[in-house]
Amino acid sequence: MLNTGLDFLGAYSLAIDPLTPTTLYASTEMGVLRSVNGVATWGAVADTGLKGVQCLAIDPINPTTLYAGARYGVFRSTNSGEYWTLVNTGLAKSQVSCLAIDPKTPTTLYAGTWGAGVFRSMDGGDHWTAVNTGLTNTEVHSLAIDPHTPGTIYAGSSGTGTGPEPTGDIFRSTDGGDHWMVVKTGIAKVYCLAIDPLTPTTLYAGIWGSGAFRTTDSGTTWTAVSTGLMNHDVYTLAISPHTPTTLYAGTWDGLFRSMDSGDHWTAMNTGLTNRRIRSLAIDPLTPTTLYAITGLDVFRYGVVSASKSVIQLKIGSRTMYVDGSPVALEAAPIILNSRTLLPIRAIVEATGGTIAWEASTRKVTIVRKDKTLELWIGKNVATLNGKSVNIDTDSRVVPIIRSGRTLLPLRFVTEALALDVQWNATTQAITITYTP
Repeated sequence: MLNTGLDFLGAYSLAIDPLTPTTLYASTEMGVLRSVNGVATWGAVADTGLKGVQCLAIDPINPTTLYAGARYGVFRSTNSGEYWTLVNTGLAKSQVSCLAIDPKTPTTLYAGTWGAGVFRSMDGGDHWTAVNTGLTNTEVHSLAIDPHTPGTIYAGSSGTGTGPEPTGDIFRSTDGGDHWMVVKTGIAKVYCLAIDPLTPTTLYAGIWGSGAFRTTDSGTTWTAVSTGLMNHDVYTLAISPHTPTTLYAGTWDGLFRSMDSGDHWTAMNTGLTNRRIRSLAIDPLTPTTLYAITGLDVFRYGVVSASKSVIQLKIGSRTMYVDGSPVALEAAPIILNSRTLLPIRAIVEATGGTIAWEASTRKVTIVRKDKTLELWIGKNVATLNGKSVNIDTDSRVVPIIRSGRTLLPLRFVTEALALDVQWNATTQAITITYTP
């Protein structure tokens, strides 16, 4: 339990900074709280009337921008939660229960409400429009966006029917919310949805009192996947970003893990002194590290990735981020012959290395820790610690000079220097992690 400096009374959700995952946010009845050290300690951020916060969402490209769905609508912060502004124009006066951000165009976001359906903003929350055509159940508790085709959105509802256990429905839109069709009905309340980041035709739904359901065809057919989870109230789901066959279910009776896409579940509750789990968050750099929040406490499973640093770049952008701080590039990364090239100096220097240019031989020499890498303009062969290595199986992938700037093949250089590089085809973002 990691609650230092924090009162978690009425806690609802967690959100993790994708670039600096030691920074997390927690929504509570009294506002938003932030930790910048892997939840070792917490501090309150300015609430500006922020009460009854049910959900949080972080801009995946610029994580200093985040949104909070609260009792009185949506609030936005553009400085990591220091200050918040109510952005409610066009939004019904209803509790906002869930938020979802378009991963390709983060200025487009969706808000699900209790009783007023779904609203969409296309200008970062400044203006909202109801998008409820075909949405026959307006008690929307969860939203999920296809990361490859963001026009495809799913909504889980939890309020129709009569009696003590109202039924829920799952809806799908393929046109950004303009029109909806029901893809699953006749089930209990749908409290959460989670989409496979690598194969987004696979989607999971957490059901109140009935475990979990899975679809592998974008919602057309559904199968109960509740062995070991049956009869549990599933409130939240989380999928491992690198190994999506591993997922976690937070229930009203603890935490469960499946390592076979939901077919079988096992409880993992050692150390959980409070088992009513409301929200989960996975460290994107170290996916074996998991955070869970209950109505009173926050817990961590695994070791925080505090020893690693993160660099993020985007094709076409001349700004890179080093542990969340912007750094100007001499030129923007480009894609040439299906490979990413960019001016590598900023990355080398950010990771503690040095780089030198020899004009007579058109050679670049990079030194970082125990690695010395030499590359030549126009040549597909380099040397690493004096040994000859091919840059790529494609002989066209070579260092080049464009507009007076030297551009080097990103993946080859970073891997030669023992840096981990990940490519997000959806956002055209490059994430580099390394040990300083």
